[in-house]
Amino acid sequence: MSAKRAHNEVERETGHGTDLWRVIAAPIIWAGHFLFCYVYAAIYCEKAGRSASLDHPTTVVIVATLVALAGIGWSTHHIWRVRARSLTDHDFEYEHNTPEERHRFLSHVALMLCVLSAVAVLYVTIPMLYLGTCQ
Repeated sequence: MSAKRAHNEVERETGHGTDLWRVIAAPIIWAGHFLFCYVYAAIYCEKAGRSASLDHPTTVVIVATLVALAGIGWSTHHIWRVRARSLTDHDFEYEHNTPEERHRFLSHVALMLCVLSAVAVLYVTIPMLYLGTCQ
């Protein structure tokens, strides 16, 4: 298969394909959310004292969670559109090492990473909903 034909096949089936940044966008959002929540709560508790209420940090973490889930949702929507275009012929078998199948595999991996990242963001938020003070 010539390089030009392979490029045309990928563009026909997947639009612009799936690049590495789109694959790791959701885990980067999760990592940023994780660091923000724990660093913010640690700084707040250090300044306010051990018996301080966590009402304000809980509100901030919930807002950060909503923003993170919106970012992951946007990434999922974009990857879903690429994946849907690549399955127009309902061919679910990966038999050949073609650019189309590699992009389809990357979009599938990216979708699974989006789901995993959304669950991880929710698990980071759960402790803030149960804790009342910094102790």
